[in-house]
Amino acid sequence: MIDFGRTLVSPADLPLFGKRVLVCAPRNYAAKLIRLLVLRGARPIWMPTIVIEPMADYREFDAAIRRMGDYRWLAFTSRNGIEAFFDRLVALGLYTGILEHTKLAALGNDGKALEARGLKVDCLPAVATTKGMVEELERRGEASGRILVPVPEVQGMEEPSIIPDFTGWLTAAGMDVHRVPAYVTRRVADGFEVEKQLIVDHRLDLIAFTSVGEIESLLHVLGDERGALDSQTIACYGPMTAGGARERNIRVDIMPDQSSAFEHYLRAIEQHFRKLAA
Repeated sequence: MIDFGRTLVSPADLPLFGKRVLVCAPRNYAAKLIRLLVLRGARPIWMPTIVIEPMADYREFDAAIRRMGDYRWLAFTSRNGIEAFFDRLVALGLYTGILEHTKLAALGNDGKALEARGLKVDCLPAVATTKGMVEELERRGEASGRILVPVPEVQGMEEPSIIPDFTGWLTAAGMDVHRVPAYVTRRVADGFEVEKQLIVDHRLDLIAFTSVGEIESLLHVLGDERGALDSQTIACYGPMTAGGARERNIRVDIMPDQSSAFEHYLRAIEQHFRKLAA
């Protein structure tokens, strides 16, 4: 067990010492991921190909929250959706008591964010994917009634298939789906000349993705040079991100067996490089 709290650490004790890791996550995810990489000796390079921002107009979301008693289920597909929901509760002067008659569904470690607020998570599928959530609801005989799904409003790029697929599966299972925009996911397409050259020149040890949106935006930045990814080592946080990479013909080298925490993600990355060094 490595004590990452020590001030003086030998390079030999740092699993990712000197590794150049490109991180494409938005600020809220990148902050934690980069810290964990630094603690393990890596040299992270931040290239936020997407940003997460507040909505300009919350009227539809607020109206849904005020009518929470109309929904049998509230399903979260990301931590961003959870944070957006509770931000609006505060803005509206409401409390978690409005969820008294609504069941909650979440994925992976996001369930802990709900439990930390004193809430019970009624559906936390063993397979932390949107498909896994639908299958778990069907298995329990819960795939009926009205369900609220807070989702991103995607700007500047084509929406990844994850949310449309999810709402489609819910509808096919028999649920009355209300998809509502809760936050903005926006592509960042410029200001990445240095980072792009590092990819093209093969000067990275790893590219770490945490969402399909990051992948889609990086491909846009690379343009005709997207083939440069073919020789990169690619790590994906969880099966949904890995699936999005493979749909875009990107080879996935690293994916944690568990996708409930960044610590599992880092452990899978460490194991990959230990095997290479063996």
